[in-house]
Amino acid sequence: MFLHYFKIKRNNYKNQIVTIYQEIVNHSNYFIKNSLNAKDYNFDQVFEIFSLVTVFYLKKLKDIKTQKSKEISQNIIGIFIKDLDQNFREKGIGDMAIGKYVKKYVKKFYYRLKILDDILKENKYINFNDYLQKFGISNCENYEKISEDLNVLYNEILIEK
Repeated sequence: MFLHYFKIKRNNYKNQIVTIYQEIVNHSNYFIKNSLNAKDYNFDQVFEIFSLVTVFYLKKLKDIKTQKSKEISQNIIGIFIKDLDQNFREKGIGDMAIGKYVKKYVKKFYYRLKILDDILKENKYINFNDYLQKFGISNCENYEKISEDLNVLYNEILIEK
């Protein structure tokens, strides 16, 4: 009798997570299309930008400091890992080697998460130029504009409590 109410809440919760992940994808696509030349970008550069945007959202969720925000963060990372797995499968990496690739990129992601968490603690205007240079996005012709756009994006992200 009351079970359908729990299902509705769960569906709304899952919809919220999917909506946030879709925002991450949309923002990442914006930076990829507007900052990286379509001919020049590679998987690692796309991964860096996607990681940056994902970390922005995770940082905003962390600042909320509720159990729900922690669960949403966990689920976003889960979707991200599934997305990595699917991407590698589409690239043609076999089942035996896919775990190694996913593990490698998950380690990269957590390393970037640690670095960016320290950078974003001050919550003021941040110059991402050094970060972009360090992780291979500096060969873009307008990475300084990317840095400014990333800063604007970080300050505009709003997540409902």
